[in-house]
Amino acid sequence: MGMVADRRADKAVFSVDSRGEWARITVTGELDLTTAPMFKDHLAQAMIGRVPPRVLVDVSKMRFCDSSALNEFLRAHKRISALRGRLVLLSPTDRFTRILRTMGLDRVFEISESPAAVIA
Repeated sequence: MGMVADRRADKAVFSVDSRGEWARITVTGELDLTTAPMFKDHLAQAMIGRVPPRVLVDVSKMRFCDSSALNEFLRAHKRISALRGRLVLLSPTDRFTRILRTMGLDRVFEISESPAAVIA
């Protein structure tokens, strides 16, 4: 899979690339009600041809995430887990980490600071 980028109303940029058996989605900007559907589409694209699916979501450049976007993360986790795959959140910001902890989602999602630690 080659590098693909998509911009939605200048609020978010998504890029998808492959790293061996892993797909990596990089999210830059804001994930909200208007951009969550594109995030969902990129997650679906990243899962194509991967059984079990292995998806890294780099959220290090994500500035904002509302409840609709969190719901997409949860749905993706559920779909990928049902296929015995892995969804890993990569390098979350301090703000996003606090949101995950507050909601108890830090115990749901696999989180890593380094792609090398996950892919190895």
